[in-house]
Amino acid sequence: MLMALGQFVFQTDTLSFGEIQRQRAWNYASNAVAKGRAALQYLGAGSDTVTLPCLIYQEHGFGQRQSIDDLVQMADAGVGYTLLDGSGDLFGVYVIDSIDETRSVLMFNGVPRKIDLSIKLTRVDDSRIERPRTDASA
Repeated sequence: MLMALGQFVFQTDTLSFGEIQRQRAWNYASNAVAKGRAALQYLGAGSDTVTLPCLIYQEHGFGQRQSIDDLVQMADAGVGYTLLDGSGDLFGVYVIDSIDETRSVLMFNGVPRKIDLSIKLTRVDDSRIERPRTDASA
């Protein structure tokens, strides 16, 4: 198993990828200061996105076209899914933002031999996995 998004398992025979791109950001408010740099105030965690560039080359044993439909159904549900890598590292709960698809090496009937995908996921807060923060002053 490379990774699992909810019950969907990424592996060679379903949908595989060669890299994981993750971008995390934090939010700050800015306040102008005379004759100096703006003062920043930390507001909390910002966006956390994961992009999975995937490949389906079904006739060579890499992925299945049905996997795209499975992911589209998950995205249509509009809910978050836990994202877990093969080593057991829990990334968090993510929604499917987009699936970009390029079909190439078309056969005479228009069926693609090769499909390149890019799946974009965005982390959402979810009480099922978030640890409650304790206030040190309490």
